[in-house]
Amino acid sequence: MISELKQLPREIHKHIRARSYIGSSALGVSDGLVTNLAFLSGFAGAASDSQFHLIQIAGVASMLAGAISMFFGGVLAGRSEYELFQADARREAGEIEQEPEEEKTELRNFYVAKGLTRDQADRVVDQIASNKAKFLEDILMHELHVHRAKLANPIKMGGVIGLSFLVDALIPLAPFLFLQTRTESLIGAALVSPTFLFSVGAWRGRVVGRKFWRTGIETLLIGVSASLILYLIGLRLVFV
Repeated sequence: MISELKQLPREIHKHIRARSYIGSSALGVSDGLVTNLAFLSGFAGAASDSQFHLIQIAGVASMLAGAISMFFGGVLAGRSEYELFQADARREAGEIEQEPEEEKTELRNFYVAKGLTRDQADRVVDQIASNKAKFLEDILMHELHVHRAKLANPIKMGGVIGLSFLVDALIPLAPFLFLQTRTESLIGAALVSPTFLFSVGAWRGRVVGRKFWRTGIETLLIGVSASLILYLIGLRLVFV
């Protein structure tokens, strides 16, 4: 048996691993970079050089608050997804107990739509229905398009989003922490952040199979636009 398993053909085209966490990471990365860049730009536009230390403190506070918020938001989102799955599973399990033939008919129609003959679909459904756990799993997968294996761990999801936010929020903040003046820091953030904005967008594009330069430019334009708008708002507040 072991030798037969070893002889099975290996998968040539690899699937995207940790699919659910990639989306969460992309959210945290983009949000952290864009949010803190825009926040610091707006604050720097409204503050004077003598208030430079306040910009630094506010930037760190914004980074930490955002990361914590994203962590708990990810945990709650993951928990809600799991609870919705549980509710769906309980409802469908009840329907299987009360109306088994109707559930079999729904599953049979699915397999017929996939190309099986009526007799073939009958045999497949009868085989699946002989195991209630597998019957429920098939109903959930084909009728509601949900599967327990696709559910992400809520703590891991929150951790991925929060950590991604924290790391990338530090990129526009770094010039404000290591340079001496507000102007130098703004210039440093303006030089460093666009490169990372484009890189984040390009990475997201490669993961989802889109043209990397297109998603890179999209993310770059969003970040630059948000920063410019808030910087102008900050300047406007100074002169009001």
